[in-house]
Amino acid sequence: MSVTDEFNAALASGDGLSGVRAAAQRELQSGTPRERVISELEALRSDLRAVGREADDDVVLEVLDFVTGWCSPHVRL
Repeated sequence: MSVTDEFNAALASGDGLSGVRAAAQRELQSGTPRERVISELEALRSDLRAVGREADDDVVLEVLDFVTGWCSPHVRL
């Protein structure tokens, strides 16, 4: 499963923030470069905005904050 597929599956499962965060954490722990995870999340945001899924876009944006470090230290990935 690709990184984007995993993020989409997490959104579709209804887990929202916790699901996408867990997917990002798994990707980072498995050795996927941080830059690739960021790129995939940004591409996903673009796709979500194009189809008007703002609530899901907000979830992905928050996970991007966790991955890039724009958050409290205790939630950084």
